Amino acid sequence: MIIERIKRRIDPNMFITPQTTPIVFFGNYDKSKVCTISLNPSDKEFIDNSNDLLDFKNNERLCSRKKLRRNDNEELTDDEANAVLKYCNEYFKVHPYKGWFDPLDYFIKHFGNYSYYDDTCVHLDLVQWATTPKWNDVPQNIRQRHLNNDLPVLKYLLNKDFEVMFLNGKTVVDNVAQCLDLNIKSKNTVFKNSNGKESELYIYYGEYNSIKIVGWNLYLQSAAVGGYENKSILCKIIKGNL
Repeated sequence: MIIERIKRRIDPNMFITPQTTPIVFFGNYDKSKVCTISLNPSDKEFIDNSNDLLDFKNNERLCSRKKLRRNDNEELTDDEANAVLKYCNEYFKVHPYKGWFDPLDYFIKHFGNYSYYDDTCVHLDLVQWATTPKWNDVPQNIRQRHLNNDLPVLKYLLNKDFEVMFLNGKTVVDNVAQCLDLNIKSKNTVFKNSNGKESELYIYYGEYNSIKIVGWNLYLQSAAVGGYENKSILCKIIKGNL
């Protein structure tokens, strides 16, 4: 299933970032003990702020179609799909998008000594394509088509015996719960940061295929949470309420 998923051509009507390939996972799936799940990959995994492919600056994170010399309307071969998969597997050993992944890595390391960088955690998405514009700006009917196409892949990947599934932020919790038909419970408490500022905190928990679910409403990368000291405080509160 994974190789066949990677081989798919880019549908020009789906707002998929041009010259990209599907990211079926970020990191070492086989070795991982836990996973984080989000909506879909950022287009910044492939392009810079000028919308130029990172390949042009020898700064690539993943395998683009340019590197494979494939047009968007072409399917990939098995060998090409395996090359894409190798980049996915080695993502955190090459040039990861640290601005997004490091705050989450800090949290899961404090939660249970897991990390993307030692292969104990892998990142998955509801949809494996990067989109331009961002997911929330893609028309709803197109988003639904993406979900219809890609959810079977995520469900296949979740057949692994993960210890924990981490869900970062209310948008992710709501979308993942709906798409996977999760029965999630919640607790309501208060997050007080290092400056004494208080925010309402919802902690979500449950199970999926015997995988423990841990989620929270505050987006770790947001100003509402703040720096690493506050992420540590947030982690302690969540652990203490589970």
